[in-house]
Amino acid sequence: MTQLKRETLAHHTMALIGGFFGLYALFTRGGTFGSSETSNLIYLLVSGLTGSVEDFLIRLGGTGCYIAGIVFASLGKRYCRRVDFRYFALAVDAGACVLLALIPAEIDPVLSLYPMFFATAVQWLAYTQAAGFSSATIFSTNNLRQCMEGLTGYCCTRSEADLRRFWFFGGTLVFFHVGAAYGWKALELWGARSIFACLPLVGLGALATLWENRGRVACGDSGRAGG
Repeated sequence: MTQLKRETLAHHTMALIGGFFGLYALFTRGGTFGSSETSNLIYLLVSGLTGSVEDFLIRLGGTGCYIAGIVFASLGKRYCRRVDFRYFALAVDAGACVLLALIPAEIDPVLSLYPMFFATAVQWLAYTQAAGFSSATIFSTNNLRQCMEGLTGYCCTRSEADLRRFWFFGGTLVFFHVGAAYGWKALELWGARSIFACLPLVGLGALATLWENRGRVACGDSGRAGG
């Protein structure tokens, strides 16, 4: 398998976690999506305009967790030179799973997702590029756009570059929703405790990342360390 395919596999494997996290947040925490700040920032604005101080502070804290994850990942990728920062992102994902399982169901939905806000932000920056493409493993909007742009471009020009883009982003979408489907079945079986079922996906992500890095070393390129 070529190194580009190894990178693609590692990226797609992490999309499994993104799909699981997204499904879990939506269906256990009052329809709150814990992998993106778009809706939270809008609700934050509305809370400020309507004078709902408690809701404003809770959502401000969620935004703070997301920002903290971005800062942590940005610094880690910049200064972590000895170890691939993506391993730290995997550890953060695993830690978030444990914390989410410990948070009582009656806690405010946004407050209960603080660990996910932090973890998904870290994962987003740690696994932001693969095989020459920039792609998020924690949400789908841009992946859907890129997939359909690639397919449209290929239908118009038969460009191999557009076809590669279609397959890469299409694969990310497929893996994301396979992770979501797995999360749904786990949720049916175990309820809020189903977050523990995400830990095997984190393990798969670690194996795929390790395999990619070994291929990189075999090719004489250790440039991934530190991001």
